[in-house]
Amino acid sequence: MTKKEIKNAINKAVYQYAESLGYNMSDDNDGSSVTFYKDGCRKADDMIDYHRSYQETCVLNWASDEIKADAKLIDAFAENQKRMYA
Repeated sequence: MTKKEIKNAINKAVYQYAESLGYNMSDDNDGSSVTFYKDGCRKADDMIDYHRSYQETCVLNWASDEIKADAKLIDAFAENQKRMYA
């Protein structure tokens, strides 16, 4: 697999994992990041940004503990995926 194919495979796996945690995905179509959110989410505090290039999440400092915990789960999953292709 090429590097691009590996990156795409990892990102696709992460999207599916986030979906299994109950998140929907919003793509801003600029190719750099996607946003994970749950139904009924009304503010940015309850969203998780996922950077496709770095394959890591980003949440606001004042996000809820649940959102921060889910972001850590997604990061751990992404790290495991990276190790599989290393």
